[in-house]
Amino acid sequence: MKLKIFSAPDIKEALKKVRDALGDDAVIIDTTEQEIGDKKTVKVTAAIEAPAPRVNPHKNPAPVPKSAPVNKSLRELEEEYIARESVDLVSSLNHHGLADSIKLKLLDLGQSLECETPELTLASALDSMFHFEPISDNVPPRPLMLIGPPGAGKTITTAKLASQFVLSGKNVHLINTDVFRTGGLAQLEGYASVLKINLTEAERPEDLVVATKNAEKNNEVILIDTMGYNPYNTKEITELHSFLSACDVEPILIAPAGIDPYEAREISETYAALGVKRFITTKIDVARRYASMLTIAENGKMAFAGVGITPYLGDGIEGLDALKLAKLLTRIPTKNKFSFEKEMRDE
Repeated sequence: MKLKIFSAPDIKEALKKVRDALGDDAVIIDTTEQEIGDKKTVKVTAAIEAPAPRVNPHKNPAPVPKSAPVNKSLRELEEEYIARESVDLVSSLNHHGLADSIKLKLLDLGQSLECETPELTLASALDSMFHFEPISDNVPPRPLMLIGPPGAGKTITTAKLASQFVLSGKNVHLINTDVFRTGGLAQLEGYASVLKINLTEAERPEDLVVATKNAEKNNEVILIDTMGYNPYNTKEITELHSFLSACDVEPILIAPAGIDPYEAREISETYAALGVKRFITTKIDVARRYASMLTIAENGKMAFAGVGITPYLGDGIEGLDALKLAKLLTRIPTKNKFSFEKEMRDE
């Protein structure tokens, strides 16, 4: 048996090295992850049986002793894991209500990748199919304008991002274009006061131009909160476009988890046409199905920029990668039903 260790930054690349060096008949012996500083390394120990010796057909072949099976194929390991942990990839994807087109792509990719567990299989498939571009702590090259439908969580997401930039030592300037929503300005003023950062109102596109230029002079991270625009209302989307085209900004779509996948598809089409390349999913904690996330990424050709787990400012926006998304999709939450009868008994 030929034994070899392969190292790579992620499981997908490590398995590719295994396949390239040893072929499809390779057997996975062990998989480990190491973190050295900021770098993560995945080590895969793989083996392949030595080719059988040639036998002269005219001679009686010597009996081959039976050896106990020590190692298992990758597929066998995966099947054992599914049986042991009760994790079924198809059931998980069905639970989230994924469109058949997305589900079949993921399963086909997963079959070709053959990772050690269903979770890693899904992570590798997601990594091949989608893009992940989290918002870093560095000063963005352009102001970030958070846009999306009403009630998506744009204002709290703006505050969370502001808090993260402040904690990383950056100067932050908030700009608010949502001057008509009741309580919208007051809410953002409260966050700005807590974080001790500047806040400017920009009622019109020309006001936004002036505000961004002033903030850029001070080398500040510029975050722009906007009102909720109905993606099905042409007048409102036209108004949003006037703000987007007034100055050089990067629009970030804010979309809540758990919305209908068909709605998510139409929303992504509208905002993709406005130039959106990344999106943040909010309200993860109050959703149990996440098909809308993958629908937006697939249909709108958008990269995952992060997720908002809770409505609390201190929890921030968590960066999302393929493995985190796979864990989210393979974890089927328990359904706790509210019971009036139980509540009355508890009282």
